[in-house]
Amino acid sequence: MARGRRSGILSPANYIRRSSINKGLLGDDRFWRTIFFIMFGRRVLRKVMGSEPEVVALEKLKPGQFVRIEAIDPSTLESGTATRRRGKR
Repeated sequence: MARGRRSGILSPANYIRRSSINKGLLGDDRFWRTIFFIMFGRRVLRKVMGSEPEVVALEKLKPGQFVRIEAIDPSTLESGTATRRRGKR
């Protein structure tokens, strides 16, 4: 029989969570503060980004049609040149 998820006091995840809050966030231990930001940062990122992939488009292609996928260079996003090229600014 498979064991379910442990949610008790002796769970390693609960111990790490409590220690990171008590010793790192409320205390002065830099190691536990780093663990706190890693653990809770992952949770925040997962909520913001979503845990499931998002379907943007779903279309059937006919013979002779093609798909073109482009990525915008991150350095152009900072300067705004990518949006100016498209005439949006």
